[in-house]
Amino acid sequence: MTRLIAIAVLAVLALLFVRYNTNEKLQKWVVIVLLGAFATYTAVLMMSELIR
Repeated sequence: MTRLIAIAVLAVLALLFVRYNTNEKLQKWVVIVLLGAFATYTAVLMMSELIR
């Protein structure tokens, strides 16, 4: 389920970037923030499973 949500969010972002022609710096930061959030989520998920 999480993968589907991530794919949908990335697809919507790609559509918005292409449609509104945002600048490269903003695109870079949005991608970095999304990847960081996903990595943090994955780490928290793994830690919670290991603690159980």
